[in-house]
Amino acid sequence: MSIFQSPVRDTAVLFDLDGVIADSFDVWVAVLAECRARRNLPPLSVLEVQRSWGQGIVADCETFFPSASPAVLAREYDDAFERRVEQVRAVPGSAELIQRLHEQGATLAVVTNSPVRMARAVLEALGVESRFDAVCGGDEVELGKPDPELVSLALRRLGSSPKAAVMIGDTALDVRAARAAGVRAVGLGVDGDLRVEHLSELIELLTSR
Repeated sequence: MSIFQSPVRDTAVLFDLDGVIADSFDVWVAVLAECRARRNLPPLSVLEVQRSWGQGIVADCETFFPSASPAVLAREYDDAFERRVEQVRAVPGSAELIQRLHEQGATLAVVTNSPVRMARAVLEALGVESRFDAVCGGDEVELGKPDPELVSLALRRLGSSPKAAVMIGDTALDVRAARAAGVRAVGLGVDGDLRVEHLSELIELLTSR
């Protein structure tokens, strides 16, 4: 099954950030622990962080920081994350996939529930920021994924229609957001319109065209 338009330059490719481009899980475990320690709360277990992965800052306030406002917590997240951004690692295959798509003329966007400033810091640390035509963050919309608002924002910025777009995500929230916006979803390790276990599978699709 080919998920990309032919030619690829007619495709808008939307990427989730954490888990697709960047492996920042360990950093976020440390950030959450710091923010909870500030409130005399114990650190979260790895399992608790995994279960809440990608849920967005409003949900974080509800589940982990019940007395905090999203605006205050966002500032704390920014500060704690920026001090650790160099610890973020690239997901294997992500840089090559981004480069291949860029070379073939696809338009690229990041669609993340993280704030835009944080997302750009990660992309810059990984050396891929210049490849993206748009970066859309959770602080730009009222509702983050799984609401389709972020996906629709990315499409507007790219000047693309949903039918000409593909979103790559690693959670059910990404798949739900894409489908709600009328965009085909590639699930990395999760079910979507196409499921892959490694980004190299998408690189092979581009190579075989």
